[in-house]
Amino acid sequence: MPGSWQRWCECWMAGATAPVMLLLALVLGACGSSPGSSSALCGPTGVLRVGLLAPSEGSTSTAQSFSDAELQALKSLLLQASRCDVALEPLNSVDRARTSLSERRWDLAFLPPGLTAYAMGSSAGYTSVRSLGSSRRSRSAILVRESSRIRSLQDLQQARIGLLPRGSLTGFYLPLYNLHGLNLARVSYALNHAALLAMLDHGEVEAIAWDEALPPPSLAVRRLHVDAHVLPLGALVLSGSLTSSDYIAFLRTLDDNAAQMPTGLGYAAGVLPEQQAIQPLKASVESVEAWQLPLDGQPYRVYGAKAAG
Repeated sequence: MPGSWQRWCECWMAGATAPVMLLLALVLGACGSSPGSSSALCGPTGVLRVGLLAPSEGSTSTAQSFSDAELQALKSLLLQASRCDVALEPLNSVDRARTSLSERRWDLAFLPPGLTAYAMGSSAGYTSVRSLGSSRRSRSAILVRESSRIRSLQDLQQARIGLLPRGSLTGFYLPLYNLHGLNLARVSYALNHAALLAMLDHGEVEAIAWDEALPPPSLAVRRLHVDAHVLPLGALVLSGSLTSSDYIAFLRTLDDNAAQMPTGLGYAAGVLPEQQAIQPLKASVESVEAWQLPLDGQPYRVYGAKAAG
């Protein structure tokens, strides 16, 4: 019987008309393909909008972090992985990046730790899916000159403080969180740590925010306070619209082609972000975000609800 059934099928297939054969091929092709294997991963605008920042917190320069060739290779890889037009926006400004995240202009973003903590908050609603960066570890510190009479955080009452723009954990969120309850005579901003050091050297401020992962400063300084948190690595984050889609194939393509990523990005194929390490930092970021923003060159009272960090 099995042989007779096989011969009958072979005869039927041989006599089938072209339309029937075409229909059968389409059905078999659909059944053989995996669900979502050819679907594009795009944002709500029909384009994949991508934000890109260097993964490290500390910086002594505002120079471009990635070469044009690296940016083009990354854009090509994202196009291949998403099957969608890609709008890549590299930024050096954490403050501008924070604005883009708060307004949900990006569908995915490569971020340093501070912006990762902000992006994962309830107001932005992103999800971290891959770790970025090297084994380098940052910690937030507050520096004063070696000759300064300031010996404790309480001695900074009515002092002048130098910070990085909002969006930096080591340069903004954690220093302010640790200065809670103080009245500052003036807050001044700089774009990088080298500029903060220059402000301290010139006597424009009494204390500055610092990143312990940076090389030791040439200026004779003293660490007034070092925050207890070791910052986790940066992360690749996805918007809510992407995480509600099938993005596994997209990540698999990125993982398989991680060598095409910019070297300085430190994309860790298959490595999930350190959720336990980012959670207390996310609480600190959300606390400071709820406070009134310090204005450049103006006095500031560090006051507001403070979650346990």
